[in-house]
Amino acid sequence: MEARMTPSAPPLKLLTLFAIISLLLFLSSYPRYRYEVEKTTTNLKLFLLLLPILFVFLLVSLQFVHRVLFSSSYYVRGNHAASLFGEGRFPWGVLFMLILLLVLVSKQSYFHSLWYPTL
Repeated sequence: MEARMTPSAPPLKLLTLFAIISLLLFLSSYPRYRYEVEKTTTNLKLFLLLLPILFVFLLVSLQFVHRVLFSSSYYVRGNHAASLFGEGRFPWGVLFMLILLLVLVSKQSYFHSLWYPTL
């Protein structure tokens, strides 16, 4: 009775067959796995590239909504002449263009590798 309870190692032929089947399954699915990883990496890089631009649009839209909801008509009429030329306001457009320029310069090698892969 005790001889039946002790675990024994599986036969070597069974282990070899299991290893060959596992290797074939791995080799058949590996190209699809690499394709998915490369596609995901490319999409993540594109998202990270566009993230500052999306952030700028979010800030501009929040500023517009804040200006529409919380400004009185007297304040708008009083500052209309000054706002035509942007006097007394922080130059957000210049700041955003500088940030965009810095992001594009920092990603220049990435763009070159996408557009000219043989160089």
